[in-house]
Amino acid sequence: MLSNISFSPAPELVDLYGLVLQFLVPAETTMFYFNPTGENCSWERLQGTNLSQHPQFVWHREESYPGLYKQHGNQIFAMACLSMDLYEWQLQLLATSLTRFRSVKILIELQARESSFLASQILSLCLQHSMLNVVLYFQRWSRPLNIYNYLAFPYFTLFKHRLSEALGSKIFTNQLEDLRGYQMRVQPDLSPPNSFHYRDSRGEYRIGGFLWKIIQHFSESLGAGIQVLYPTWPKGKTASSEYMLEYTRNGSSDFGLTTNMIVFKHEERYRDYSYPMFYSSWCTMLPVEKPLGVHTLFKHVLCPGLVILLGLAFILCFLLIPPLIKYLGITLRGRLMRMACRIFTLVMMCASSAQLLSLLMSPPLHERIESFDDLLASGLKIFGMRSEFYYLDGAFRAKYAAAFHLTDDPNELYDNRNYFNTSWAYTITSVKWHVIEAQQRHFAHPVFRFSETLCYNWASPCGLLIAPESIYREPLQHFTLRMDQAGLISHWMTRSFYDMVRAGRMTIKDYSLMHLVSPLRTEDLRMWWDIFVTGLGTSSVVFAIELLLFYTNVFLNSL
Repeated sequence: MLSNISFSPAPELVDLYGLVLQFLVPAETTMFYFNPTGENCSWERLQGTNLSQHPQFVWHREESYPGLYKQHGNQIFAMACLSMDLYEWQLQLLATSLTRFRSVKILIELQARESSFLASQILSLCLQHSMLNVVLYFQRWSRPLNIYNYLAFPYFTLFKHRLSEALGSKIFTNQLEDLRGYQMRVQPDLSPPNSFHYRDSRGEYRIGGFLWKIIQHFSESLGAGIQVLYPTWPKGKTASSEYMLEYTRNGSSDFGLTTNMIVFKHEERYRDYSYPMFYSSWCTMLPVEKPLGVHTLFKHVLCPGLVILLGLAFILCFLLIPPLIKYLGITLRGRLMRMACRIFTLVMMCASSAQLLSLLMSPPLHERIESFDDLLASGLKIFGMRSEFYYLDGAFRAKYAAAFHLTDDPNELYDNRNYFNTSWAYTITSVKWHVIEAQQRHFAHPVFRFSETLCYNWASPCGLLIAPESIYREPLQHFTLRMDQAGLISHWMTRSFYDMVRAGRMTIKDYSLMHLVSPLRTEDLRMWWDIFVTGLGTSSVVFAIELLLFYTNVFLNSL
């Protein structure tokens, strides 16, 4: 295509743009030419010669190009023509135009004489705007043509190359492939199991938690270190994310380690969060249903309906059938009838005994709570935070306010929940449930269950807080996808319990109550005693009435 040039530019410029063509090989690549002042740059002449058959956007206005990221993917090659006097302002416009496109390759032509100092100033500004893949050359150059780029990590280093010695892979390098020990600024929320600090066996401060594991392995994959920015805000009064958001937005930190459900009405708020790492639900932790009491089990052996059925069967077999058989002329001995009566009684006693033993060995549980209406009927209350309760829908709060027991003290909630107080149900996220579930594996039997039918927020994507134009956004996305496919994120959530045990924050202890098998007690036979007393009382009343009638007649006849 270079043969189509209708004029004779310097051979070095032809070589430069021939080198640029190497980065336009993908058919989807779009050329974005940025020249806000409309100055006469060398690319203006080459553009008219049909140097590239790729789609081109040419911008000559003194303002940023609006919504480029909404129209194209990241397959863009940007060329910018900057003037010497206004390059700071023009770089700001270029950075705004390339919103969310910090990984694109940029070639800058500066209308000035070649100067290493000036090149260093411009490329330093590019680094401040998080534009890493930048190559600079000067319009007024003297042979040979030199091009400038920089190494961002671990500190800014300017590089100058002769065009004749430059190779494509050497011009635009992957700056994030190796950060060479650069310290990423990370701000943990110090809220288990996300992150927490503790002292190791040597007395040194360490940080654990599954979010810390993620960011630690991510930094290792980039060859970077971590600089911890400890929180300075008061805990418990306002969400940690509200404070961390200001730090990431103003560039004071690179990452905010806290679990944030990315649910916002405004689309632009998504820029403050990384690619979703996992999905989290905010639901209810309910006590596992307890077995029915022994005295209640007898009602399952002989229910009222069965009593009526047996009475009807007795009447049918022993009161109606014999007269019917005698009417038909069939002789039926009384001995056979007595044997049938005894067999019927034996079958009923064996069946009742077998059913009772089965219920005693494996008693059924109380009715399962499956909805907030069931919760209201059961009398069990949800122990939760008052501040969280007012985030819920107004209609829901008005209908089910009686099902909640609210507090302003988070430690009161944590103490009851961490020590498995079954007097309450508790609000909990599916992330923290991983820890509770891992702890209950060391119990004789589970004490709580995670209810997926009593939820306040279902399957919301969660990500880390990150600067809107962070250079780590794309590599963190690829890292997250690989870790999720390997099952490591879920594994680190579960392992957070053992990390907290190692840190002395939790203990492996069985908080479940053992169900001891004990002999039947007098109070366990309460129903049978009630039936016995009722029957005895009824028969006594009937007997008294019979005596009263008899002696009344005797008394009247004696008069």
